[in-house]
Amino acid sequence: MNSIVNDLNRALAQHLLVNVYQTNQEVVYTGYVTTVSDTGIILATYDDYGIPDGAVFLDLTAIDEVEFSSDDLDNMAFRIQTAQDEQFVQAGGLTLQFDGHRDLKQQVLSHAWVDHLVLMLVLKDDEHFYEGIVTSVAAEQVSLQLLNKFDYTDQPLLTLTPKDIEVIEFQGQELTLQGIALPHLQKLSHVAPTTVTDADQFVPTLQQLVGKEPLVALVPKHNRELFFVGRINTVTADGVIMNLLDMTGQFGGYTLMRLSELHEIVLKSDYLQTMRLFALLNRARQQPIQPVLNDERLFDATVDQFGARISQAAAFRTIIRLKLHDGTDLLGFPSQVGGQRFIFHEIDDQQVDQVGQVYRLADVDEVAFGYLDAYLVERQLRVEGDL
Repeated sequence: MNSIVNDLNRALAQHLLVNVYQTNQEVVYTGYVTTVSDTGIILATYDDYGIPDGAVFLDLTAIDEVEFSSDDLDNMAFRIQTAQDEQFVQAGGLTLQFDGHRDLKQQVLSHAWVDHLVLMLVLKDDEHFYEGIVTSVAAEQVSLQLLNKFDYTDQPLLTLTPKDIEVIEFQGQELTLQGIALPHLQKLSHVAPTTVTDADQFVPTLQQLVGKEPLVALVPKHNRELFFVGRINTVTADGVIMNLLDMTGQFGGYTLMRLSELHEIVLKSDYLQTMRLFALLNRARQQPIQPVLNDERLFDATVDQFGARISQAAAFRTIIRLKLHDGTDLLGFPSQVGGQRFIFHEIDDQQVDQVGQVYRLADVDEVAFGYLDAYLVERQLRVEGDL
């Protein structure tokens, strides 16, 4: 424990970008240590795109390792610098000040209570993540009104002792947006999910939604826990292109999915209500899309969009992500497209397979393109001369 505290104090004193690994959770936090106390730390965190994303309190007992140097940190440093250079302006940075000589956990909970902040808590020996608003704070007890954006009927009051709390996330973009949305969310009523599961109804249902405002969720066969939320852009003979929304309700790129791999279309749900509200709030705040992205692209419904997307990526050497029929995920760029086949050059840990591997167009079930992570990978490879 002393070595971890020494590492944390070094990171604080030298303003070093670090990865903080946890003892009981797989989530790794990246950022700058702003406060160290006898019992915990405050880390100003960044999201995967290098954008400031609030902060986290971590109990010292929850910290397994502090990493100062790695390829991942080098990549994150590049993204943070890119976000600054290209002015990826977003709300959600750390604005609160903390005193390292006082109980940090209690300070975070008190700030949250006074300022009506939405928090995300992780408790000792508990695999769940709890999101909610602090309704009362005392030395031995804290109460949290839980929020469930997936099911409005599941919002109990949670009462616990502060010593059971290991991790508190606060002031991040999604949590901040939930706080802004809360008065509106409280006026929304629970709706039973409305879904389309009959494959014969997929095409007519999707065609009615092309270019329209309503949000829908597409659930793929290969992983029914994973679903895509957004607006339907184009429906072709064998595929559907969706304008995706991320978890904060911003446009986040496009996905092309084979209709044969579609398990279900969700037309109504509490989560879709939540995302619609997030999208409206983002529009009002003039942040409807993620930085540098283009949400106005149109596609020809009469052509094979799988061939078209892969051919265009090959022509411009742009980064895309593929999901193959066997479940394999590939990030990289294609080349030599022809005869219903193509070569794909996979990128793994910023290393490019320059030789590549041959795949058939028919093997591709999903193509993700025009999204921010692909832009950042591509930009870094071009700067380093590997693309």
